[in-house]
Amino acid sequence: MGPSKLILINDHSKIEAIYNASIKYLEEHDDIKKDIATHLWAYHEIGDIVPQTVDNFMSGHFFPYLESYLHLENSCELCLQGFYTYAFFALRSALELGILYVNFALNDKEYEEVLPWISSQIRTPQFNQFLNRISQLENIKRFNDHFDIINRVSELYDELSGFVHTRGLFHSSRRVSRANFNQFVERSLIEYRKKMFSVVSDVIIIMLLKYPIGMQPLPLSQKFGLNIPAGGFLEAYQVDIITSILEPKEREFLKKLSDEDPFTRQIVEHFESLPDLSEEEWKKQIEEFDKENPNLVK
Repeated sequence: MGPSKLILINDHSKIEAIYNASIKYLEEHDDIKKDIATHLWAYHEIGDIVPQTVDNFMSGHFFPYLESYLHLENSCELCLQGFYTYAFFALRSALELGILYVNFALNDKEYEEVLPWISSQIRTPQFNQFLNRISQLENIKRFNDHFDIINRVSELYDELSGFVHTRGLFHSSRRVSRANFNQFVERSLIEYRKKMFSVVSDVIIIMLLKYPIGMQPLPLSQKFGLNIPAGGFLEAYQVDIITSILEPKEREFLKKLSDEDPFTRQIVEHFESLPDLSEEEWKKQIEEFDKENPNLVK
């Protein structure tokens, strides 16, 4: 007869111990913990730059970015549990899906272009195919001339693919775990951190090149109170955390492109011209919110 219970090298108790060791390490290295937390939150906040319009509402256009963010969170959790190679798997998916969203939105017809893919009628396009496609966007061309981001993203995807396909010992579980079982490995966590930061910053840059309005902090709460626009614009705190993870020279160039964009200037001028919400209007909104959400009222 065969075994009557699951026999696993990496059982739950072992994985829990590795997770605890990872958390202990992060608590002892607060700078690393804060950097990881900031990159996760920056990637969460960049989702608000995705437009939510009458045309694309409920079209599924947001799905690639949403999946990308979930893969990013999953990669972090896998890393903390000592599943380093699988953390790199999930990072590759986060990178791929983040760029794929921009591919669908390239001509602002994402609500149409996403449909064959989201309904599983076609395969996901090859990564370099849609990376080359988005490289034709004018802002990406200009940024690429200075920072070679297309080649950088392509090389990052290729490096992560090495773990997906186990490209020899260097990209294997045995190498990153230093054994044939999971254990906490500081060097591998640092390697994950570096690649995770690259994925987050590169996808954010591509999204900001598609939507330069994302470099402009807008007074949304000041003008709309609780009823801010559903998507397409960012408030000051969001811009601050998103741009904080970018290299200074790249951040400056993105801001320059944004400031020079005529459509972006029109949007900024429009928001600034709106009257601030009065104290009475704020009070009315809060009262209406409390009525509609009684379970949230203490």
